[in-house]
Amino acid sequence: MRRVVWTAIVAGFAAIAIMAVVVIVRENTGGAEATGDGSTVLMARIAYNPATLTVPRGTNVTFDNQDVAPHTVTADEGPVDSGLLDPGKAFQLVVEEPFTYHCEVHPSMTAEILLEG
Repeated sequence: MRRVVWTAIVAGFAAIAIMAVVVIVRENTGGAEATGDGSTVLMARIAYNPATLTVPRGTNVTFDNQDVAPHTVTADEGPVDSGLLDPGKAFQLVVEEPFTYHCEVHPSMTAEILLEG
């Protein structure tokens, strides 16, 4: 009887773990949100969403930290650096050149902005 109970408990935890991964993947595969004359990159679940954003030159892009952790928007090369953005804070940037960027706090967080045309 104990073996059946423990097997059921382990199976339940395994199912929860699998569903958590499915939810994280599903919520991190969306596109950019239009915000009038610009676009928004969300920071949530230790990821930038979308990971690749394509916009026209001169677009105002908002980087919105909706995570529970602080993040940065730091260009791999160049002068873009938001500084530390606490949860609930945002950073805006008018994009004139394409660039790749990362989070200084979480180096596995990477993304890029490309220009149309």
